[in-house]
Amino acid sequence: MMIIMKRLSTLFLSLMLTLMLVTLFPISVLAASFELSASARTSFDKMVASANSASASLMNNQYANILKLQQQDQDWDKKIKDLHYSNEETLIVVKKKIQLVDSGKLTTLQTQLTQARERYKPLFSMYESLNQQKAIAKKLNHKEIYNLLLSQSESMKIAVQLARTDIRNKESSYTTAKSKIAATKKILRATLDDIAPLKVQIKVAKNAASTTQKKFTTETSTFKQAIKNGNISTTSRSLDTLVTHAQKVIEHKQKTYLLEQKISEIERKVQLQLPS
Repeated sequence: MMIIMKRLSTLFLSLMLTLMLVTLFPISVLAASFELSASARTSFDKMVASANSASASLMNNQYANILKLQQQDQDWDKKIKDLHYSNEETLIVVKKKIQLVDSGKLTTLQTQLTQARERYKPLFSMYESLNQQKAIAKKLNHKEIYNLLLSQSESMKIAVQLARTDIRNKESSYTTAKSKIAATKKILRATLDDIAPLKVQIKVAKNAASTTQKKFTTETSTFKQAIKNGNISTTSRSLDTLVTHAQKVIEHKQKTYLLEQKISEIERKVQLQLPS
C-alpha cells in the first residue's frame, strides 16, 4: 500500500509540473503567427518574381531568416522547458534532503538520551527515597537507622553522580548536534534563497518575450495585408520589422535560459554542500 501511495504521489507531482510547464511555456507564438496560407504564399512568390533582383533577393533572405528564427524560437522553448522542469524537480528533492539533514544522527542521540534517563530512573528514585528516610530518621533521632541509611546512600552516591554525568553528556551531545544541524540547514536554505531573485528576472524576461511576440503577431497581419495588396516596399519593410521582433524574442528566451542555468548552478552548489 505504501509503495502504491508513493507511486501515485510521484505521478501526481509529475502531472502538476507538466501542467505548470504548459502554462509557463506555451507553444511558440512565432511559429503559430507567421504561417502563411497556400494562397498567401503563392501571392508572395508572385510578388518576389515581379520585383527587381535586389528587392527579390532581399525579401527571400528576410523570409528565410524568419523561418530560421522560428526554428530557433521553438528550440529555445524546448530547452527552457526541459531545464525548468529539471530545476523544479531538483529543487523539491534538495529541499527534502535539507529537511532530513543528519536526521538519523539526531534521532539516535535523542534515543540514547531518552534511554539513559529511563535506565537511571530506578537508581535516582532509590537514592531519593534513602535520603528522605535518612532525613526522617535524623529528625526522629533514630541513630542506628540513620547511620544505616547514611551508609547506603553514600555507597550509592558515586553511582548517582556517574549517572547524572552520563545524562549531562548525552544532553550536551544532543543539544550540540541539534545546533550544528540547524546551522547547516540555515546555510543551505540561505543559498537556495538566491533562486528567488532569479525567478523574478525570469518572469521579467518572459513578459518581455511575450510583449515582443505580440508585436510580431500584429506585424504579421501587416505583412499578410501587404502581400494581399501586392505592395513590394511595404512587404519588405514588414519583413524587416518581423526579423527584428523575432530576434528580440529569441534574445529574451536566451536570457531566460541563462537564468535557469544559474538556478541549476545554485542547486548543484547546495547538493555538494549536503552532508554525505
